[in-house]
Amino acid sequence: MSSKLQLTTLAVLVSAALPAQAALYKVVEVTPGVSGSEYYGTAIQPSDKALNTSNPLGCFDPTLVDGSNSCDASAENSSSSLFFALAGETRNWAEGVSYREEVAFAIDNSFDYIEDGYDGFEDYCFFQLGYSTCEYWASNQWNGWYKELNGGTTPPNNSAAFIEAASFKSSEVNVIINSLVSAAEAIGNYHSSTTRNQAFNSADLANGTGKQSRAWAKEDTYTVGSISSGAGHINNFSKAAIWDGSNAPIELDWKNTSDNGSGNDIYAQGSARDLIIDANDSERMYIVGYNSTADGDSRLMQATIFKQKTPGTDISKSNWDSNTVVNAQAEIGGDFIHSNSVVTNINENLVAVGQAKRSGSYPQNGAVANRLFVISDASSSTPSASFLSGGIFFAGAGAGGEMGGINNFNEIVGRIDIENNREYEGKQRRQRAFIYPYAPTEATRGAIFQNKAWIIDNLTNGGSLSSHNNQYRIYDASDINDAGVISATALKCAGGYDSVASDSYCGNGSTNETVVAVKLVPISDPAERSIESRPLENSTIERQGGSLGFGAMTLLGLFGFMRKRIK
Repeated sequence: MSSKLQLTTLAVLVSAALPAQAALYKVVEVTPGVSGSEYYGTAIQPSDKALNTSNPLGCFDPTLVDGSNSCDASAENSSSSLFFALAGETRNWAEGVSYREEVAFAIDNSFDYIEDGYDGFEDYCFFQLGYSTCEYWASNQWNGWYKELNGGTTPPNNSAAFIEAASFKSSEVNVIINSLVSAAEAIGNYHSSTTRNQAFNSADLANGTGKQSRAWAKEDTYTVGSISSGAGHINNFSKAAIWDGSNAPIELDWKNTSDNGSGNDIYAQGSARDLIIDANDSERMYIVGYNSTADGDSRLMQATIFKQKTPGTDISKSNWDSNTVVNAQAEIGGDFIHSNSVVTNINENLVAVGQAKRSGSYPQNGAVANRLFVISDASSSTPSASFLSGGIFFAGAGAGGEMGGINNFNEIVGRIDIENNREYEGKQRRQRAFIYPYAPTEATRGAIFQNKAWIIDNLTNGGSLSSHNNQYRIYDASDINDAGVISATALKCAGGYDSVASDSYCGNGSTNETVVAVKLVPISDPAERSIESRPLENSTIERQGGSLGFGAMTLLGLFGFMRKRIK
């Protein structure tokens, strides 16, 4: 008997001896309706606000009915009637340069890296990621970008977007969905005949002839995103933007309003990622994202909260303050600690979340990762970032990953490192999806999670759903609505992994996993849900959670992992 098989058998015996408990979520795989090599969940349909008020437990409440569909996870499967639609996208190869970000790698605001071809990709990896495998990383990313560059005005379609049980912009190229307003209305961008990125919110948004644009979120009649000065493949300058219905968009000024936008061919950038209208303050609006601050020839891309000076319908650019987030700024104590930072989401409690990328010149704990943070009060004139730490955000590896989103119960989802190996001059750390009930607004709901953060794989194990859920390991959580339903991306081993262990093999290590879009549906019956952490069976340096399967590591290395931040 091989050592791998012995470990698997041991894990099965151990799990069989554990008490029969249930998971917190059922994993529901979504049928995309479009063709692709990999499928990613990017957004979830919001839940009704009136429903949230009457049922603060959301889908954890067994009495909750949304329309004609029960929130009971046992009633939700891939063939059931529609229940909180999921939006997603395909990938067939690494996109190379993000279809979402205003600049390449969210850092290259001089566009030097992508103008240097393959060498530029390798330089970025070497100087800003520090992996020992940069040749492999750069080859995959450059091949994707090369396909697009040689595709002319209509490049090969790599991102086919979909909304569950709906037909959506099927004729457009490289469609991106950043958020859902309803089961039929999405926010995002696509490759038009004249620009690489054209914003839309179901109907195309007016953005100026020949300009690139991106849309991220919508509240009431207002849509936020960015507008760039460039056409074709290169943006040059960009500014955070807000649209109000059919009116012309408003472009918000950079931090230094007198800045002409360029210093030594380094271009100022801005982006609006989310917004909220504060009903407790005369409908004052807050927009979150990033903005540029001039520092000599540098144009620093820093996490920013745009606060409306006078509440109400006046969205003119003179009615906004641009407040840089303390602790997430580029320069701290005279050193340029972060290469960029961004606020990704904000909720009705004015709690905001985001991430700051450490500069390649200042690694921390063996990595130059994205550090995830929370802003407890976005209304402050000096908003401050608190970086996630403790528990699953253990100090040895920091909180490297990607922020997914936050709902109005202060439940945060995203993706974090689950290993603490040295990444700088080493191998890339494995990551998994997490959920964090930060300062829960509903005590009973927070108690379901024992008022602490979890790797989501530990919340899909056990009980009557164990066999079904054991087909999936949740790699990324991209969005969560107030009912508690999560959009996610999973690695799938059809028929189930060899054991329930978080790092189990698929087919004894000989079967490749696939990448699929899933939604995580809360189990409503309190008697049928509990937390039973998955065991480990291999000697990996890992926190409580799991690692990517070995076949899937090849898949994700080949195609790369696309990511976006949504409401």
